[in-house]
Amino acid sequence: MPQGFMVTRLITAAIGVAIALLVLLLHNTVVLPIAAGVISGMVIYEYLRVNKLLRYHLTTIAMMIYALMLPMIQVGMIARYRGMLTICAVICVLFDYVRHQKKMPEKTVFCALTGMFVIPPAMASAVTINNAHEQHGLAYLVLALGGAWIADSGAYFIGTFFGKQKLCPAISPKKTIAGFVGGIVSNIAFFIIFCAVYLGIMTKKGIAVNINWFAVVMLAMVCAVLGTLGDLAASTLKRQLGIKDFGNIMPGHGGVFDRFDSVLLVLPFFAAFVQATNFFELA
Repeated sequence: MPQGFMVTRLITAAIGVAIALLVLLLHNTVVLPIAAGVISGMVIYEYLRVNKLLRYHLTTIAMMIYALMLPMIQVGMIARYRGMLTICAVICVLFDYVRHQKKMPEKTVFCALTGMFVIPPAMASAVTINNAHEQHGLAYLVLALGGAWIADSGAYFIGTFFGKQKLCPAISPKKTIAGFVGGIVSNIAFFIIFCAVYLGIMTKKGIAVNINWFAVVMLAMVCAVLGTLGDLAASTLKRQLGIKDFGNIMPGHGGVFDRFDSVLLVLPFFAAFVQATNFFELA
């Protein structure tokens, strides 16, 4: 890999990390839902563009509004309108399908609906995770995002230096079995270290917290696997469409979708997990 490309990739990643830290710092303000909505909208736009759906204007407008608004109406009184927003978006897409029946094949409308029911809800899950617990919401969110990106980064670097046997050569030639295992190990290390530090911080504050370490390790492994699956699914789509990246807004990384494909399954799963369990139990 050219050194210049690696430098560009690292600079872009550094800028992204700085923005992410700012959003996390302001996680209890409108900044988080707005950021999630903007990212959701950008990913949906790239998805519509590569699938040649932008020509269907009503579908495009409906999906963009849905993507931008869904993360912003996850909490408070306006959360009651999530169902209405969803059904209105579906109605618009199906109306466009009927209106353009002669030039809009059935696979197109199902492609639009798939993107609409996967991408915006995934990004909205970030807000759900943050609000899952008044005390631990931010810690949950950091773990969820790290659960996707740490594994991805660990797999990338370990696979680059040690990977020989390919994981899915027909879909993603750069992914290796060593990288996949390295991503899981990186995730486990990150989860354990983060939870240990968090436990120490809470203890110093006089807040007793019980952590299920077995659950921590299992969750780290599941997030690593789901992150890889999301990445491979996006790579499969790119292969079928004959494109290298979903966009070029992030030098060295491609489009926004290319950077967030690994969170599309991790965030919803993590949100469901913390809603169903007491991950950090107050002693």
